[in-house]
Amino acid sequence: MKNIKNKILIFGLASVLLGCSQSATSVLDKEPIYAQNMQYSKVIKEVQEGIVNAIFNVTYLNSVDTKKWDDNKQHFLVGIYAVDDNISKYTVTMNGQKQISSTPINKQDPIYKNIAFRNHWGEYKIVTFDNSDKRNVTLSFIDTKDNNTSVSFIKE
Repeated sequence: MKNIKNKILIFGLASVLLGCSQSATSVLDKEPIYAQNMQYSKVIKEVQEGIVNAIFNVTYLNSVDTKKWDDNKQHFLVGIYAVDDNISKYTVTMNGQKQISSTPINKQDPIYKNIAFRNHWGEYKIVTFDNSDKRNVTLSFIDTKDNNTSVSFIKE
């Protein structure tokens, strides 16, 4: 009986170690662009009275891939998850400017698989603004009740 318990214990321990090693390699087996996205991404929350109403994932694309996004515009990959599923109540501005375009990203798009801090329930889009002379760019997410949540990046 003792021999069977030892074998089960060894099998269980080996399974845990094998499972952990597979997880670690799957995390490290990412495209190089994923690391760039991690470096230039931020996650912020809109919180009112201690309750999270929305989560925003923002990646500053001009910093991630300067060749691809070098067109004298400011580009951000924005993910929004609203607790009440009403993401349309949020407007996005950059340094007080309105966006000039917003392109939805679907799950089959190659850019989707490299999103840092991806929220599987969020909706993602590339938001573009005219260039700004300011050194810092601040994205503000404003809801219909004028609640404001912001995130800043150093401009590329």
